[in-house]
Amino acid sequence: MNFYEHQDRAQNRTKLIVFLFFVAVFCIVAIIVAPVGFLSEWDIGTVLIALVVCLLIIGGASLCKLIQLRGGGSTVAEMLGGVPISLHGKNNSEQRVQNIVEEMAIASGSPVPQLYIVEDSGINAFAAGWSADDAVIGVTRGCIEKLNRDELQGVIAHEFSHISHGDTRINIRLIGVIFGIMAIGITGWVLVRFVGPAVLRSSSRSRSKEGAGGAAIGLGIIVGGLFLALCGAVGTFFGRMIQAAVSRQREFLADASAVQYTRNPEGIGGALRKIGGLTPMKRITSDVSQCNHIYFSQAMRAVFASHPPIEERIARVEGIDVSTLDAPDRVYSEEQSEVISSFSSSSVERSVAGGAGAGVIHMECAKSVIKKINPFVREAISDPWSARIVIYALLARNNDESLQLLKQILSSSEFGVFTKLAPIVASQGPIVRLPLIDLAAPVLRRLSKPQKDLFIKAIIDVSQADKNIDFVEWMTITVLKKHLYGGDVSKTKTRGAGISLYVKSLSVLLGMLAYSGTRDDKNSATGYTLAMEFLGLEFEMPSINSCTLKNIQTAIGELRSMKFVDRQLYLRACVICASSDGKITIAEGEAIRVIGDSLDCPIPLFQ
Repeated sequence: MNFYEHQDRAQNRTKLIVFLFFVAVFCIVAIIVAPVGFLSEWDIGTVLIALVVCLLIIGGASLCKLIQLRGGGSTVAEMLGGVPISLHGKNNSEQRVQNIVEEMAIASGSPVPQLYIVEDSGINAFAAGWSADDAVIGVTRGCIEKLNRDELQGVIAHEFSHISHGDTRINIRLIGVIFGIMAIGITGWVLVRFVGPAVLRSSSRSRSKEGAGGAAIGLGIIVGGLFLALCGAVGTFFGRMIQAAVSRQREFLADASAVQYTRNPEGIGGALRKIGGLTPMKRITSDVSQCNHIYFSQAMRAVFASHPPIEERIARVEGIDVSTLDAPDRVYSEEQSEVISSFSSSSVERSVAGGAGAGVIHMECAKSVIKKINPFVREAISDPWSARIVIYALLARNNDESLQLLKQILSSSEFGVFTKLAPIVASQGPIVRLPLIDLAAPVLRRLSKPQKDLFIKAIIDVSQADKNIDFVEWMTITVLKKHLYGGDVSKTKTRGAGISLYVKSLSVLLGMLAYSGTRDDKNSATGYTLAMEFLGLEFEMPSINSCTLKNIQTAIGELRSMKFVDRQLYLRACVICASSDGKITIAEGEAIRVIGDSLDCPIPLFQ
């Protein structure tokens, strides 16, 4: 099963969560309502009140938790005690994990996730986010200090797999579901711990009959709270069962993907062995309990394990018999693997066909590209203020109209930095353009919503200053808008429709791609025609004047409601369009990867 099939499967996993949620709610409500019915001799009004109160508690709790988590990955990370890695002053271990995250993101064509550090000596990690655009990766202090580079790379690759396969979106929904079905027990604990004792204290101050009645009410509240707390144990049981049902098989898949990315089973295998020989996380809170399923390894023990046994995971990734495993105390050298895979001329087609994921050759290419970035520019994109100026330098490129506009937008000190950065950015070469934007995006995400709005408006104005938006400008605006704001799937309910429904939108992007690769109208038309024939569609090639930024953005929004297997088919058509003249230029390669990124189908780096 490839990336695109996994994405479509991920949509179906939500149905499983919903089904298990309703089963759990039915059982919990039945356990609570049945005693109420017996005590009230099945009075309809009393039973209905109990039923409605239960459903309101469970449904309201789930909804409130999901609203709380609407901020995405950063909200989850902060809830679990994570702190964003500092922009400056990183120690060696922090810089090492930051480098691995950036290399893997650039290599796989994914947005660079924000990195969070959890101050815990246990070895663990997690990925969270509604989509790849707001995804974060969290690692414990023990993870970055006790693992060597190969092992750490295996762990990060495992988390990237969860992001690329859509698991993080499911995991956030699962957090809301688990909180809802455990809410009855939480409510009972609040009644026993706070409400009941408060009523008793209040009634003890009065010696009247009202005081005696208040004491009875207080005791009744405590008894009722104990009953709800007992019923909450059922909620906990179902919560753990749902975590196990949804999570266990995906951990095997993520382990296998990590081996596929790194071509080094000893990396993730070594990390798992070290985890098996060390104590688990120390800081176990209620939030960690609800999020047990999102960690690299189980953060706490539970009746239903959310992760497969460590020994079985090691056996699978290392290809050995689980019965032969001894105590997990193996330590590997700090030397990084030197295994390099072959890279054929058909790498573009293979990258598109396989979807997200970075092999060793992609990682080596990513390291090479990142090293080509000038140190002054690299330092500039580590801060939101100067990262903006790097993007302006990427867009202006000695265009007189753009430069005049930037003088109005930027302060005198900012424009001074711009004049220093502009020639350096211009000399970087086209192969660095897209990685430079990808590396700047997570830093720019730290801007506030109003600051983001002003920045995006400014880069569009700078791009349009000469009354024309070229390829570099389109690429920059498209990538930054999606990575700064995210790209929610269109609300149009057309997921079951065939690819022919999108023919007009498909033609706009294919036309843009055809025009970006050559100035020869005949070659452009040939590439477009071959791509449409591959798709089995017929539609007149749009004029170059109709491939505007607005039309392209509208087309992308519509294509995001296609099934992922149809998106794969379309991306393969893009490769056919670009290679019709026998070569794929850097501009065409960048365009294909930007289109894939826009459709939530990241394409690994290729040269």
